[in-house]
Amino acid sequence: MAEWRVFPFAHTALKNLFSKPATTGYPFEPVKYPERMRGHVQIKIEDCISCGLCARSCPPGALKVDRAARTWTINRFDCVQCGNCTNVCPKKCLFMVPGYTEPGAQKVSETFTRPAPPEQEAQQAGGKPVNDASKCVYCTLCAKKCPQDAITVDRAAKSWALDAEKCVGCGICAASCPKKCLTLK
Repeated sequence: MAEWRVFPFAHTALKNLFSKPATTGYPFEPVKYPERMRGHVQIKIEDCISCGLCARSCPPGALKVDRAARTWTINRFDCVQCGNCTNVCPKKCLFMVPGYTEPGAQKVSETFTRPAPPEQEAQQAGGKPVNDASKCVYCTLCAKKCPQDAITVDRAAKSWALDAEKCVGCGICAASCPKKCLTLK
């Protein structure tokens, strides 16, 4: 026989009646966010190389990267603040900021545009990978890790090729090379 309770929430109601309110000085005192709060994504657009890794790792598809237009777009309504984009960013230009985004009545997206660097800075900025064939074992790891599929490795022919048009200079290939035969220049 199930026990029937007259006031199942009486304990909670009494506890809340005599406890300190959570919103005491809300509009006049800044909010104290919990220690493990994720926050929201921000970008330092001048450091972005438009590799697109953030957009590919975004579960809800809230990010769009247009390399030709030099833009990075986030749909704040679709973003679930998981932090995947900040973890995969090779240049660490994405980061989580504590706090909530401003609520709004419309579904809005924010677009950030990278400034066009002078030619000299563009060449120095990331650089393209250069392979030292004397050290290379043609393991294909650099080609597998390349987010733009800009590297082609043929183990049988012992050849390594870079499509400079596709390469964004992120450096993931050089970082993943076990023999350290790739350098960015």
